[in-house]
Amino acid sequence: MKELIVYPASRAIRERLAQMREEDRMLPRLMRMDEFERRLVLLPGRRMVDPLLRIFYLREAADFREFSTLKMERDLLRFFTRSEDLFRFFEELAVEKVSPEELARADAYAEFAEHIGILERLRENYRRILEREGWSDRMFVPESYELNRGFLHSFERAEIHLEGVPGRFELELLERVAREKELHIRLRSTRFSGKVLDRFAEIGMELPREEGEILFDLREKRVLEFAPRPVEISARVLALQERYDQIAQALGEIEEMVRAGISPDRIALILPDEGMKDLFALYDRLDNLNFAKGFDYSSRREYRLLETLLEFWRTRDEKSLAMLRELGVDPERLSGLNPSAEEGAQEFFEELERAGLWRRPDPAAGGKGEEDQLWEYLHESYERFLRLFARRRLRRREWLYFWLESLREIRIDDVRGGKVTVMGVLETRGIRFDGVVIVDFNEGVVPALSGKDRFLNSAVRHFAGLPTRRDREALQKHYYARLLEGARQVSILYALSDERLPSRFLYELGLDEGERVAAPRGLLYPDVERVEGERPDPSVEDFDPASMEWSASMLRSWLECRRKFYYRYLRRLPEKPEEGIREGSLLHEALRRLYARRSSFAEEGELRMELEGILEDLLPPHAESDYLRRLWMKKLEGFLHKEIERFQAGWRVEEVEFPVRGEIAGLRFAGRVDRIDRRGEEMEILDYKTGSTVGANRKKDFEKIVDFQLSIYRLLLADRYPGAVPLFVKILEEGEREPLFAPEEMEAQLREFVGELAATRRFVAGKTEELQRCRYCPYRLLCGRGEYL
Repeated sequence: MKELIVYPASRAIRERLAQMREEDRMLPRLMRMDEFERRLVLLPGRRMVDPLLRIFYLREAADFREFSTLKMERDLLRFFTRSEDLFRFFEELAVEKVSPEELARADAYAEFAEHIGILERLRENYRRILEREGWSDRMFVPESYELNRGFLHSFERAEIHLEGVPGRFELELLERVAREKELHIRLRSTRFSGKVLDRFAEIGMELPREEGEILFDLREKRVLEFAPRPVEISARVLALQERYDQIAQALGEIEEMVRAGISPDRIALILPDEGMKDLFALYDRLDNLNFAKGFDYSSRREYRLLETLLEFWRTRDEKSLAMLRELGVDPERLSGLNPSAEEGAQEFFEELERAGLWRRPDPAAGGKGEEDQLWEYLHESYERFLRLFARRRLRRREWLYFWLESLREIRIDDVRGGKVTVMGVLETRGIRFDGVVIVDFNEGVVPALSGKDRFLNSAVRHFAGLPTRRDREALQKHYYARLLEGARQVSILYALSDERLPSRFLYELGLDEGERVAAPRGLLYPDVERVEGERPDPSVEDFDPASMEWSASMLRSWLECRRKFYYRYLRRLPEKPEEGIREGSLLHEALRRLYARRSSFAEEGELRMELEGILEDLLPPHAESDYLRRLWMKKLEGFLHKEIERFQAGWRVEEVEFPVRGEIAGLRFAGRVDRIDRRGEEMEILDYKTGSTVGANRKKDFEKIVDFQLSIYRLLLADRYPGAVPLFVKILEEGEREPLFAPEEMEAQLREFVGELAATRRFVAGKTEELQRCRYCPYRLLCGRGEYL
């Protein structure tokens, strides 16, 4: 009998093959579940559209007036960032066989049915465009496929080892197979797998609700075998103070497992957050680890160079230019590259190569091992890119954006030969390990939060029979339970820093909170004793504060922590550049640009439109930026309303980012005032705040103040703007203006502090006693505080 056995993943197939080689039998045909489903489907006269190309077709499909109701822009780069949400939405409806009409009946909000209708029109426009071009898309497969009978005839009986919840379209496929072939399904039921049992109940296949091993015949709709087996997990749970301490502890746990007789190739290190992967790779000096998903090309210098170039074209700021220099790019090379120039794909690559920013991939010119593989991948991506976009002309920055998106898909296999497998929980389906180490077992990380509810909330999903967030979390829990129950030895680690909590899933698995342990950092640092030894506080003997020009932030560092002041202003140690988007800095820059152009606005709509345009210019074009822009505009509604009220009352913006200099109690000070407003003879000195003002504004206990920025500005502007009122503007709190509660008393305290500082000739650079200040300090590693290794 021609037998086909289907497993959820390639590794499960490899393990089963290894077992079968020890058996005296004919080997069956083995296949992955995704390949099995793909082979079952035929699309006559159609090819699947390329993931990049379909963005252009969907954008073309959105060219109708009502689409603007969804507040989604059709600018190419911004549309690209939102298109993934649209595709995911349409594909999920297709896989679950839910029609837009069923969704519309959910009546989630007043315009819900209208919005669903617009999305349905978008989908139909997209379908017509694909049919015109001879393509198809995953979202249309369930309604346009034919069963591949040629493939069906290649086997007589099939057995599926099922992990996960099949969609309704997958169930339809399995039922069609079962009508013509003997089809058995084997699954492990746990307390978290209720959804999969419900799915089979929908098609009349009632399965036992107890935990156990189930084998059933889908054609006959009957259970063949059921072996009750409750999930039993025994694990060592450990709590570490710092998140990155888990790296040393995890390596220590792996070492203990090997000493206990577990073969390294039977040990798995599970990373719920893939962001930890690079750190484990960094400290895997002996190449003991093997990263199942390989490494992203986006972490390589070549990719970062092009990514930085795109950021420079977008912002033209010094930070991006400095990063390009760091990456070895001479700014002179960029002078002839106009990011707005329209050109074809071939011309785009030629211009990049002419500027020395990119090299045409040639597989024959690769290196050995990983490099040879990489050049092959790059060559394939390059040729595919040229074929796809042979007839299109785009602006140069748009080409660069799409080329980076294409490169982002490249994964470089880990060829170092480590025995211990590093993977996410999804890759463990159908695999059994003897030793398992899991890190980051914290609330919010395990189970991971999904982003699939962007269009539909859980209530609508439940109404329409779509998987809810709770269903997806339960599925992750099922994977963890399956992984842990089969292991001889399990170690689960989580961190306590930054008010982190252990995942509530611990208790659902019947485990207790972890034992607090200190990480064995000697595994990371051979000279750990010297690194961790307490060093004496630096002593500064010839301190001359009068020779320095002080700022409010410089004074704040002095008052908060002498050690931080010492590192930043005396040793001049550079801080690590901040990653991601800083809300405060970006909003300050947006407001600077806003009022550098105009001193007032007559209408709130005009003010809003101007600010939104500035935020679009400042933010990079991706989904997170689009979300942040909308979020900030929502938060700024009260501020914008109050601004118009002030303009209508006669106030005008006099200065923005106004430079000030002067002397206070014998020391020179300088700074930049966020804004100065005028109404006739009235003047206000404004300091924007996106956070709390507690540390800068007090009615008493003035000796506890460390932030004297407004008081410094008031003193330095006293001659130019006598009588000006200093105010904090809480831009994210309805634009509330908060005056200094006691300006004279605060200035007296400022003069006292500055006078003491001016008289200081020597000091010991001790660490602050207020440890919460260390949390975001860039020098916490040097001080041995906060989250560090």
